[in-house]
Amino acid sequence: MLRKRKREVEKRELLKKAYALGFEVGYYRHYEAVGWVRREREKIESLASRYGIEDEVRRAYERGKADGERKKSTDLLEEKEVHGGEKNLPVRGLEAISTPSREPKFFHLPKFLKRYRR
Repeated sequence: MLRKRKREVEKRELLKKAYALGFEVGYYRHYEAVGWVRREREKIESLASRYGIEDEVRRAYERGKADGERKKSTDLLEEKEVHGGEKNLPVRGLEAISTPSREPKFFHLPKFLKRYRR
């Protein structure tokens, strides 16, 4: 009886770990296929297969990931409202690449580029 209860507690804890890992991956947009995330996920999946709850763990992970992504979006929107605009938001990925509104002006053009000037 005591052993069965301990097993149920361990299963619940495993589901919590899967959800927490998914939440962190979703919130911080970690890569799932490399590094510590992959190792942690493999550990959790290994324990899940031992308990026979692979599908439940997978669903908990995916739900955590979706909740993390949603929370991050909400946090960014709140930050945008508080600071008035996107200038204070963290920049990631392709958002960091922007085209200047006008051509940059140099004080002087480097010598090696003068021959390519139009």
